[in-house]
Amino acid sequence: MSRVLSFFRHLSQLSPKGYGKEDAPSASEKKDVEESSRKLPRGIPYILGTEFVERFSFYCFQGILTLYLTQELHFSDDWAASTFHAFMVLAYISPLFGAILADGLLGLFWTIFYLSILFAVGNSIVSIGAMPMSVQNMTVVSLFGLFIVALGTGGIKPCVSAFGGNQYRKDQKKERHVYFSLFFFAINIGSILSTIISPELRATVHCFGKHTCYPLAFGVPAMLSIIVITLFMCGKPLYKIRPAEGSEFVSVFRCIFYALAQKFKNKGKEKRDHWLEFADDKFDRELIFDIKSFLQVMWMYIPLPVYWLLYEQQGSTWILQSARMDGKVGAYHIKPDQMQIVNPIFIIIFIPVFNSVIYPLLLKCGLCRTPLQRMTVGGVLVAVAFVMTGFIQLEIEKELPEYPPEGFSELIIINNSPCDLDLKGVMNSSVMAFKAKTLKDIPSDTEIEWEISPSECSATNTTYKKFSLPAQFMCMMAALSNDTIDIQIGVDTKIKEKNGDPRVRLHFRTDFEFMESENASILFRGPEKYFLFPDNITRPSRVGSTEYCVMKPGVYNIYLPINETDHQENPIGAAEFKDGGSYVVAIHQNSAHNISKITIFVTVLHNSVHMLYQLPQIIVLTAGEIMFEVTGLDFSYCESPESLKSMVQGMWFFTNGIGNAFFIIIEGISSMKKRSHEFFMYAVIMTISMLLFAILGHYFTYVDDRMEEKQVE
Repeated sequence: MSRVLSFFRHLSQLSPKGYGKEDAPSASEKKDVEESSRKLPRGIPYILGTEFVERFSFYCFQGILTLYLTQELHFSDDWAASTFHAFMVLAYISPLFGAILADGLLGLFWTIFYLSILFAVGNSIVSIGAMPMSVQNMTVVSLFGLFIVALGTGGIKPCVSAFGGNQYRKDQKKERHVYFSLFFFAINIGSILSTIISPELRATVHCFGKHTCYPLAFGVPAMLSIIVITLFMCGKPLYKIRPAEGSEFVSVFRCIFYALAQKFKNKGKEKRDHWLEFADDKFDRELIFDIKSFLQVMWMYIPLPVYWLLYEQQGSTWILQSARMDGKVGAYHIKPDQMQIVNPIFIIIFIPVFNSVIYPLLLKCGLCRTPLQRMTVGGVLVAVAFVMTGFIQLEIEKELPEYPPEGFSELIIINNSPCDLDLKGVMNSSVMAFKAKTLKDIPSDTEIEWEISPSECSATNTTYKKFSLPAQFMCMMAALSNDTIDIQIGVDTKIKEKNGDPRVRLHFRTDFEFMESENASILFRGPEKYFLFPDNITRPSRVGSTEYCVMKPGVYNIYLPINETDHQENPIGAAEFKDGGSYVVAIHQNSAHNISKITIFVTVLHNSVHMLYQLPQIIVLTAGEIMFEVTGLDFSYCESPESLKSMVQGMWFFTNGIGNAFFIIIEGISSMKKRSHEFFMYAVIMTISMLLFAILGHYFTYVDDRMEEKQVE
């Protein structure tokens, strides 16, 4: 933390340039002006530090939210994505109310202070909700905490950036632009560190008997949110704190409605240059001019929700896509939520590159000359990123498990014996020793009756088995026990874990006999230790199976038990389990026949598309974000009237909430069964939106031109 603050203090020594004539300092202010010309305002490092810590806390929280909903609260992928975006809706609609609170009642400083307390309380509630209790109670507490967090963080959003902007004089446009770049830089430093730390707290630390520790992963943001309050208050003596000037929100809408009413009453009898001028008999012309400027900016905000519709999917559908990919890089496995680190890293790299190289080069070529032109190009780049995402998703979908048609089932036969098996009956088949066979598209109402004849082994007796197919996926496991083929039938599943980890189950025939009086296990030792206990077994028995166990990917040595607590010193064998795969480990141990063998059967293919293939789409989206969002923040501040800056910032974030609401609506009504098709659909929507944005931008009048018009009036 001290290094970060030292870094911001170093940044505060950067020298801005000159003053405009209108704001030239008086003799009594000469000392302060000379100081301000040498460095950024003294309170800026604390504001940037506050934003850094608050964003670090929020991104710690946000980055793991989707996986928490799917893994701990057992939400489906679609429901988790919709819940994530519902949280984002509230987080980005509440800035409008935060702006109104700041402008009309508390002022920016005290609004930030009080809502930071609310943010800390919400984080603490979510951390408590992640502790072991019933899933229903966890869901209720967690969702309530999410609601409080969204209100707190959302209300703060427009205030911090505007509060920092207020530390500058009107003529310090270049210096203020540097501030907004540093502001964005602080956000992304926080994002980078949180994306590294939060997934490790979630997945590497173990607590409450689980292989994850969500209470700690949410608890760290709760502690940091308290630090935010302390850091912000430390800079209080250095801030320029403006009192609330009275909310313009009510005045703005009263003026608008009055002007519309007067226009309709007039019915064309009197012509005005602008319909708002019909309110000049009751409202101040300065307010009317400010509302004109406000509506000009709001007009440009119409296509913005579509940008956020795509951009915010980094935290939902893109993470879910990462969970379907291979994260192995050497001995390390990238966690799905860690891919988000690429975005803030490249933002930090791209900001100076765009400001120093790309923008000047584009200007020399006569391109992207205005902020709105830059934003249009940025939006198109985001659309391109989603086209790339769609093609990656197409490759992922090729290896997803296929489901039998409705009314049909699939049966996998695993022969964990040294015998060749011949199956005769309604459906004839055969399975070689230590092999597997899958029978597909069997009518679910079929009652299978097989005469199973072994050969090439010590078994001589024919086994008869009759069973039905009550589920989509069924599994039949065969083992040799006492020179007889032992058959076990059970329901199987073919899914990929939501966090991308592999699933492993056992089918075994061992020399060790599992007794009723003891609870012995088979040990898997690798990146983690797992003890698999036989579930489907009639004790005492040497033959049985287990349910699926979710493991960390990696290579595991497998140890058989010698009693209830101890295992053999040497492993019977080893197996590698890869991201997203489902495996049946078949163990056959029979010392009397000198056989000790393990066979690995893959029931669901592992993820073969590498997670690093997401890099190009993230880099392109990041370039689009620089051109759209950084430019948009500066555009919103510069083009908004002085009295309505917080309100304009609130509306900027409000469009984000609308975009997240669009996602929920689209997901609710979409009939598309493949995520790849949805990605392409979003790219098309974004392209159309940016075409509209370009048309609106062509007719936009910038503030300098509006001021000239005002002076003429």
